[in-house]
Amino acid sequence: MNDWPAPEHARAAAQREATLRVFDALEDLRRDVEALRYELPTRRPPIPFGTIARVAAEAGILIAVAVLAGAGQFRPLLTVVLMAAALLSVVASEWLAVRSSYVPRSFGFVQVRPVVVVDPPPEASLESDPWERGFVVDPELLRF
Repeated sequence: MNDWPAPEHARAAAQREATLRVFDALEDLRRDVEALRYELPTRRPPIPFGTIARVAAEAGILIAVAVLAGAGQFRPLLTVVLMAAALLSVVASEWLAVRSSYVPRSFGFVQVRPVVVVDPPPEASLESDPWERGFVVDPELLRF
């Protein structure tokens, strides 16, 4: 009996089996994609009002310096120096603001700690401690 090439029903069954394996792989992939989607945040957290106010104040400072330099009819070099100084101050303040966002509030300011006064315990005689006996200087040796 010559079974090569395979009969049509055998080829169709093998093709169906391969197709079902692909569908199973696609179903696994779909589940993985859905699991990854649930891990992603759906929305960004809102920007705090303090951040918006800080950036607006920094932009206002830069604009005010530019307006004053333009209205004052300064030399171009002086205007550039003023704007560079203003920009450096804004960059420094922004760097400090970003840096302080990683510091817990409890570390942000010096905290006043209450002063605790502890009375020392009454000293025992030096003769009672054998370790200290060797370190005691005889007062008569110190007299001249």
